[in-house]
Amino acid sequence: MLFIIYILISLAGSGWFVYRMDEKTVLTGILFYLLYFIGLYLLCVIFHLLVFAIMGYTIRVDNLPKSIHTIYRWYGFESLRLFMGTLHIRIHMHGMEKMPVGQPFLLVSNHRSIFDPLVGLIKFEKYDLAFVSKQENLKIPFVGRFMAAVGCLPLDRENAKNALQSIRQTAENIKSGYANYGIYPEGWENKTSDPLLPFRSGAFKIAKSAGCQIVLSTIRNSDHIFRRAFTFRPIHIHVDVLGIIPAEEVKAARTNELSERAAKVLTEFLTEHPADVYLSAKG
Repeated sequence: MLFIIYILISLAGSGWFVYRMDEKTVLTGILFYLLYFIGLYLLCVIFHLLVFAIMGYTIRVDNLPKSIHTIYRWYGFESLRLFMGTLHIRIHMHGMEKMPVGQPFLLVSNHRSIFDPLVGLIKFEKYDLAFVSKQENLKIPFVGRFMAAVGCLPLDRENAKNALQSIRQTAENIKSGYANYGIYPEGWENKTSDPLLPFRSGAFKIAKSAGCQIVLSTIRNSDHIFRRAFTFRPIHIHVDVLGIIPAEEVKAARTNELSERAAKVLTEFLTEHPADVYLSAKG
């Protein structure tokens, strides 16, 4: 919503400035209109970022709200929409009819970019999805505080005790209805040409502890955001929901079995539908 408002302000303001010009040709009118539009839009973005920083400063990570549905969630998500709109990021969702309705879940996906959780937060917004993310991300100034406010939890991959505590907290949050969670069992962003890095089975302990189902999902093309961010060409990212592993099957299987099953489904899909920098809207 705020992205559209900023665009409208920039369009209207640019028209007013050009209209007030005493002397102008068609060419100079168009040129000044574009310059005014860019300038006004940048001012709107700067103002938005200042408010973002001020709000982020007020978030107390050690005393978070009892619900993720706060003003921080609204403004944080509006900031994501502004970011994606500005960079011409187009997200295409497939298989959403397979998503569970009114039932808790753990979403498992491949990991291609630092932007993956941002895409997941905004496109699974109505499912109250948060992410288990590496603890470095939750230390990013202001951004990390907003992530914590919408339910995201840090994962210390270097400390087994802390990692286990994060798994327990995530499972408890799912069971209590605080939020559903997404996790990347690869552990790292996949920078290789392989469709998937080896899964870490420990991630599936969350689903077993929470007694919830597992949603299998993939993301493609998010690793090209940096490369094409300022080319003024749309960046098409595709998110596919492949299916679920029911809670009964999660309960009956061992974590390594769940890991192997999920990795097999994701690998087969990504092999058949490889990502590409020129991935179209149709995918």
